[in-house]
Amino acid sequence: MKLKCLTYHLKESLALAERISGKNITLPILNSVLISAKKKELKIIATNLEVGVEIKIPAKIEKEGENAVPSKLLYNFLSNLPSDENIELEAFQNNLTISSNNTSTIIKGYPVEDFPILPTIKEKEIFFNLPVKDFLSGLNSVYYACSFTEMKPEIASVFINSQKNAPLTFVATDSFRLARKNIPYTFLDFPPLLIPYRNVIEIMRIFENENGDIRLIPSKNQLFLFSERIKLVSRLTEGNFPDYEEIIPKKFLTDVVIDKALFNNSLKTASIFSGKLNEIKLEVIPEKKIAKLQASHSDLGENKTNIPIEISGEKLKITFNHRYIIDGLKCVPSDKILLRFNGENKPILITGAKDNSFYYLVMPMKDV
Repeated sequence: MKLKCLTYHLKESLALAERISGKNITLPILNSVLISAKKKELKIIATNLEVGVEIKIPAKIEKEGENAVPSKLLYNFLSNLPSDENIELEAFQNNLTISSNNTSTIIKGYPVEDFPILPTIKEKEIFFNLPVKDFLSGLNSVYYACSFTEMKPEIASVFINSQKNAPLTFVATDSFRLARKNIPYTFLDFPPLLIPYRNVIEIMRIFENENGDIRLIPSKNQLFLFSERIKLVSRLTEGNFPDYEEIIPKKFLTDVVIDKALFNNSLKTASIFSGKLNEIKLEVIPEKKIAKLQASHSDLGENKTNIPIEISGEKLKITFNHRYIIDGLKCVPSDKILLRFNGENKPILITGAKDNSFYYLVMPMKDV
């Protein structure tokens, strides 16, 4: 293998791939990236057997071949070179020589035959296209609500589905809260997908700066994702996501419209004085048209804040985990939010006052 490319392109691709390779004591080959120069294309390939990624790089290929080298070592070396400099890569056996105007370096690698082969797509697989930004928006709106338990992998995943004429829906829950985001795309024969939380994090990171469309190709236990220059394959979680529609209230006793920024800032202020359980008390007072936030700490003090609201329905007092509420407010797509209540020990539903494409259900705290 022998080729020339711009340091910037190689460095940028390694920044995406290097975190996937990571550290693996039992399989050292997974700590490497595969540099593949074939069919006039240069690709950087990395995998941890859960996620695999392949990134195309512009290059002038003089001799085809492949070389597997430690990803972190290669990235650390390239990070000290000027980004606008052209470099030459040449492989000899398992070693990689990197040459520029002022330096020449040899990096010892691994046998190429030990590097895992990424799964391939079977012929006639069904695919679905949508803008990459919209797909990432769906993931970003819900992923934080995933559970971290290994006992229930189905709720340690993001659920994606589209049935009949329903929009593409992203859902996540940890049983204490549930986030759902609809994006305005409908597909025929879209299969339900469960993407593990850790893989979702990598998908969002790797495609963050991509433009145009992304292509989703579900396969048995796997999901392939394609942009113009990146191919990613993720393992899918086996199992069934809970029937979340059953727990969503259909009627409410109290509706409150509140300014999102004001509510968010008031929550952050009150959180300074909350206890170990992140508890904050909320009281809705219809006759005064205010929501009162209160937090107290035996060692720090207390905070009380009145927030003007629009309200219809009954008064109530409720206690909740402020961290859960703040997480969801980031994803409400409007300046005014709608808080919907069914009593003191019932879940709170949060959505946009004029845009309900995102909703967020939070369980209250009891006996705090």
